[in-house]
Amino acid sequence: MSQITPVDAVRLLLNPNIDKKLVVSMFLQQFKKKEIGPILSKLLGSGIVGISSIIRIPQIRKIVNPEKLSQRVSVSKGLSLSGISLETLGYLIHVVYNHQNKNPFVNYGETLLVGLQNVAIIILIKYYHSRENGSVSSAVIDTIRPILVMLAISIGIGKFASHDFISTLQVLNIPISILSKLPQIRQNYLLQSTGHLSNITVGANVLGSFTRVFTTLQDFEKLGRDKVLLVGYGSSFFLNAVLAGQCYYYGNNTIGTDEKKNN
Repeated sequence: MSQITPVDAVRLLLNPNIDKKLVVSMFLQQFKKKEIGPILSKLLGSGIVGISSIIRIPQIRKIVNPEKLSQRVSVSKGLSLSGISLETLGYLIHVVYNHQNKNPFVNYGETLLVGLQNVAIIILIKYYHSRENGSVSSAVIDTIRPILVMLAISIGIGKFASHDFISTLQVLNIPISILSKLPQIRQNYLLQSTGHLSNITVGANVLGSFTRVFTTLQDFEKLGRDKVLLVGYGSSFFLNAVLAGQCYYYGNNTIGTDEKKNN
């Protein structure tokens, strides 16, 4: 049977004398023979790595764009520092785990890129928290400590941790991933607002985590039937979907002024 190109398929579908179901069936059979799933998986995997290089930029802009300092402080207070810090730790473990297991970079590259952007967000949160009642110089000094802590943890895990230890941490990465999202979900609930979050970033996180579930399923055999990776991506997708649901539910509600809610 000769190959049917997309152009040929369109022409055949427009021909009133040709059985439409037969044309569609033949065209789909060709895609099955070419294993379109793995091809699509590779394309999506490469695409998500590229997109991840800017996925947190809308959230960073959400923090720094307001004209007034009080507004920037308010946005930074709406973000959960503990949640983002835990998430970043999980990303570090995930990167080291994949690197040690010699998995293709396309399978985890976005984790590294998003983790670096998370570091920038952590620094901004610490800076604006300090700026609320302090000077620029004191706020800059306050950001040095978290930078040194993150650097020490990164070197310790990346350079000195054994393969068995990292494998254990990767299993623990599932509860770490869950715990990292819960503080932000709780913060949104207390504030009855998601005005401090970037809808673009939240939506991209949902799409990205869903794509990772798909690509992991496609490469399941190549990855040694790694159920840890699959469960990790699945739980991430679910919690990102919860955050997206909060963004939809709270809509354009602004952050409340009740200081108790900000604590």
